[in-house]
Amino acid sequence: MTRLLREHPPIEVELDTDGRLVAFRWNGLREPVEVCNRWRVEEAWWGQPIARDYFKLVGSRWLALVYHDRVDGTWRLERLYD
Repeated sequence: MTRLLREHPPIEVELDTDGRLVAFRWNGLREPVEVCNRWRVEEAWWGQPIARDYFKLVGSRWLALVYHDRVDGTWRLERLYD
């Protein structure tokens, strides 16, 4: 089952010295992760630009889809896979 999160809550991420995503923290839980896939989306959707780097992640407790919003600099959780 998958849960698309309506609000896309902000998350904290940990990057290694090469800038690779190695863990994220959400709801007080830290999850070390491996990046399975990544891609970039750039659009001028309805006059508000979208510029995001998406990451599909696997950890010990969950699979997740997160993104880095390059417009405002935040990291967000979009989807959890059970």
